[in-house]
Amino acid sequence: MKKFLTLLLMVAAIGCLSCCSKKSEKSETKESDQVTEAAETTSSPFTGQFAGKKITAKQGAAEQQEEADDFVKEARLCDMAQKYGFKLGACVSYSQLNRASYIKMLAEDFNTTTATNEFKAYSLLNQRKSMENGVPSMSYGQADAIARMAQEKGIGIRGHVLVWDAYMTQWFFREGFKSDGAIVSKEEMEKRLKIYIEDVITHFETEFPGLVYCWDVVNEAVADGANEWIPDNPYHIRKSRGGQTNIFYQTMGEDYVKYAFKCAHDTVQKVNPNIKLFYNDYSTFYQGKRDAIIALIKYLNKDEKLCDGVGMQGYIGGYGQQNGCMSNNDLSLIKTAIKMYSDLGIEVQLTEVAVRNYDVLQMEKHGKFYGNLMRTIISACNEGANFTGLTIWGIVDNPNLSKSDYSYKMNGPYCGLFDKDLKYKKAYKEVYAVLSE
Repeated sequence: MKKFLTLLLMVAAIGCLSCCSKKSEKSETKESDQVTEAAETTSSPFTGQFAGKKITAKQGAAEQQEEADDFVKEARLCDMAQKYGFKLGACVSYSQLNRASYIKMLAEDFNTTTATNEFKAYSLLNQRKSMENGVPSMSYGQADAIARMAQEKGIGIRGHVLVWDAYMTQWFFREGFKSDGAIVSKEEMEKRLKIYIEDVITHFETEFPGLVYCWDVVNEAVADGANEWIPDNPYHIRKSRGGQTNIFYQTMGEDYVKYAFKCAHDTVQKVNPNIKLFYNDYSTFYQGKRDAIIALIKYLNKDEKLCDGVGMQGYIGGYGQQNGCMSNNDLSLIKTAIKMYSDLGIEVQLTEVAVRNYDVLQMEKHGKFYGNLMRTIISACNEGANFTGLTIWGIVDNPNLSKSDYSYKMNGPYCGLFDKDLKYKKAYKEVYAVLSE
């Protein structure tokens, strides 16, 4: 009887422990779910967009990386692209020069690069030195650092950009280069612009011979809305941007674009005639703006060839939203535009490519679309288009971007060929496969 009671107590104890263990396990699971749910809610700016979807950004990236693990790279992307006659590049900023992994990525796959801001006038112009010297004076430190890196890595540079009204330093247009000076005359402004263009082109050719193989001479001078361009102007030359007056137009008149190209043309004839001169703009594959740009190029090259090419900024997809992204219609428009610009007897380049994607769940579709973009370009090349370069600005994913961030809207957080850790994405693999065909 005593043995029976002992056995009964042991069975009861085991049952109690098992019950407590299951209760504890259930409690831990529920707590873990709550932690996971909270983390997904607080760490991602896309919570509302992904509501009801079980996959997380981290899981999506992990699945993609697992797929790419069997990928074997046997050639550089740029070397494969060169077979079709075009350079392949990515952008770089001064701050990225100290990021060894980014520079390694740049050198391993690309043979051209574009500085995001450091070659622009508002970055180069030095107000104090200009006031002291009485002429436009520059500080080349950051731009030179980028140039030295590119030179060391054997990467060419697209010079971007000599003349652009957006964000331009206003004192450049004022007497004495003073912030509160009166606006100078047209003659004085022409003199200043010529000095500036000559100095910049000559500086880089002298310090880094042959490195800057082309320049965007003028950027975004063709307006979009009818209220932003000069009435009855066939080229739709911009008189304002977002309500702000185009100060180049204000001080020099509607022919400032041709004047800038003439200054650049005369300079490269002196220092290196092989440097190509481009007009660069956005929305270049949409009919209205495309036709205005074509009219502008014909005008620029009517008497002598001042413009060697068109740079098509390649922001593709919905602006700040997934709707409109990765549309095959855009590929058709891009190919048509490439061929129409090329028919003018000039080069064509895609200069600021960002294949927008705001949804981590669309990585597969994004990759295939990127591959089809490359097929579109190759098809245009095979049909005789003079396509000579593609430079990607949305090259690396940035999942932590806030929706209010400029880059979020312009590029999208999942736009890259590489993930945030610079590992190959589905998009990279698709582009590689197409270039290998």
